[in-house]
Amino acid sequence: MSTVKIAIAQINSCVGDIEENTNKVILSASSASNDNVDLLVTPELVITGYPPEDLLFNIDFIECQNRALNRLINESKKFKELYLLVGHVSLISKSIYNAASLIYQGNLISTYYKCALPNYSVFDEKRYFSNGDIPSTFIIKGIRIGVIICEDLWSPDVIRMYKSMQIDVLTVLNASPFDIGKENKRIDVAKKSAKELNCDIVYTNSVGGQDELVFDGSSFIINSKGDYLKKLRSWHEDYGYYELGVTKTISSITENSEEYMIWNALVLGLRDYIYKNGFPGVLLGLSGGIDSALALLIAVDAVGYDKVSAIMMPSLYTSEISIEDASSLAYNLKIDYKVINIDDIVSSFTRVLSCLAPSNNATEDFTYENIQARIRCVLLMAISNSSGKLVLSTSNKSETSVGYCTIYGDMIGGFSVLKDVSKGMVYRLARWCNRNKEIIPSRIISRAPTAELKFNQTDQDSLPPYDILDKILMLHIENYKTKKEIIDLGYSEDVVLKIFSLLKSSEYKRYQSPPGTRISERSFGKDWRYPITNKFSG
Repeated sequence: MSTVKIAIAQINSCVGDIEENTNKVILSASSASNDNVDLLVTPELVITGYPPEDLLFNIDFIECQNRALNRLINESKKFKELYLLVGHVSLISKSIYNAASLIYQGNLISTYYKCALPNYSVFDEKRYFSNGDIPSTFIIKGIRIGVIICEDLWSPDVIRMYKSMQIDVLTVLNASPFDIGKENKRIDVAKKSAKELNCDIVYTNSVGGQDELVFDGSSFIINSKGDYLKKLRSWHEDYGYYELGVTKTISSITENSEEYMIWNALVLGLRDYIYKNGFPGVLLGLSGGIDSALALLIAVDAVGYDKVSAIMMPSLYTSEISIEDASSLAYNLKIDYKVINIDDIVSSFTRVLSCLAPSNNATEDFTYENIQARIRCVLLMAISNSSGKLVLSTSNKSETSVGYCTIYGDMIGGFSVLKDVSKGMVYRLARWCNRNKEIIPSRIISRAPTAELKFNQTDQDSLPPYDILDKILMLHIENYKTKKEIIDLGYSEDVVLKIFSLLKSSEYKRYQSPPGTRISERSFGKDWRYPITNKFSG
């Protein structure tokens, strides 16, 4: 059998940046040509970026992509004997296809159209694409190579199409977003298909952040036994190749902790949101609590301390401990840090409000608490207006699930760093950050969480303990368990009913929350589409 050298271009595309995406493909093709590679495989929809969503309804967008594809075809004349397999959109007789084309020496040789269109969770491909139903193979140096795209790998019907074709290699173009445990699932389904088809699998994945989605890369090549032949880096653009029948198996792959994977997802998701949208830096309110502390660390890791500003805005109820800990953290990270006392502003607001909406006990009710959060929001947004910096929301998933947050207050911002991170995971990540050196002051991690909007306040005045709350929320949100099923597992009926009630009544808040990086199988974004007006209680 002849040998064929196949390379992966793990590219970070930006949706709509068609020219730059194409430049990256050309640069990768140039490297592959210099390495005497026979075939270079790119990610799914690499030219347009994924997911292009309703841009696909814009004919100008598709025509711009077609010009880029033609440019790529023309440029391919320069790449010696290199075949290029590139992901793109194809418009045929008013039908749009998610496609992969084989390009060689200035010619478009063949095109495969994605057969299995995902239409669940964050995927909405049936809204845009028509599905293909024909396999596609080609031969290089006597080696038969098959082509599929992402969801096709998970479809038994698609895999079955190739079973009688005796292919040697199956190439898979992917834009597979990260969630916890996703990499192992990909490997498992690839191993199953490799054994079923008795072929190597070249799995090429996108990398980078795109709004709420983050793509981890983690491209790989395995043989028919399911052994690794090549593994590309996670969280970075990368390039690598193997030679069919020559490249030896890799003895082991480093297993990273869950905290490591989540941290990198959050950092990459935030970094790309900032840079791809042209923000000069970020700004957040630093409270001395654990959520804003962790969000600050993520921001510094994402863009560097010199592009991060934090404002501490103490009120009458802010403890000296919080002020000290916030200052210590800001000093540790060398960020731009300021303190603005809001007591006078709060007094002005309450004087006006007492005339408009008198309260029997204005210093104790939610109105007074929320005023403080909203004043902080106004200050942050004003600074954002003058500096251009992106305001980060620091609310976590546990709080936003049950509405323990202030709409137009601490929920405000252009990006929600911890939107899909439970309170328990916030603590785990904080301890992980401190594993070698104390960066977050230990008191921030050890003290009881508090919003400090009134005296002696803790989160547990209003909520069940976070370990209980997180377990119940995960059972319902991510595992789809009903009230009865959760109660039958031994959880207090009163607690379960309270959490479900809070979850439902907070829908209107979440609907108006900023986007944030998705790390779970079900986040409060595209995965969660409940009506705000909803009388069903179960």
